[in-house]
Amino acid sequence: MVGRTGMRARTDFQVRASAGSALVPCRGVELSTTGVVIDRGRGTTERDHRLLVQLELSLAERTRPIRAVARSVWTRGPLQAFRFVRIADADRLNLAEHLDLVALRGGALA
Repeated sequence: MVGRTGMRARTDFQVRASAGSALVPCRGVELSTTGVVIDRGRGTTERDHRLLVQLELSLAERTRPIRAVARSVWTRGPLQAFRFVRIADADRLNLAEHLDLVALRGGALA
């Protein structure tokens, strides 16, 4: 089994996931620099299990959304985990800064 690397944190921010040409609103509930867990607010459908999904992560401290291409790793009820496969280095740094802020508030996970 491969272990996790890096910091991850429980968080709450708006995520928009592509569903074909439409962007579906979701909530980001757990984040690391390598992936995100989103809450779709409903059970997932076959349409939610595309090979690659475009995500827009809207963090409160950022004026523009962070865009990433991700692949689904697992699904449990309304939760779906994604691993980032394409994200700009500057955006990955923005995620690390967000995680640092969450850790200062006591929201980091082991």
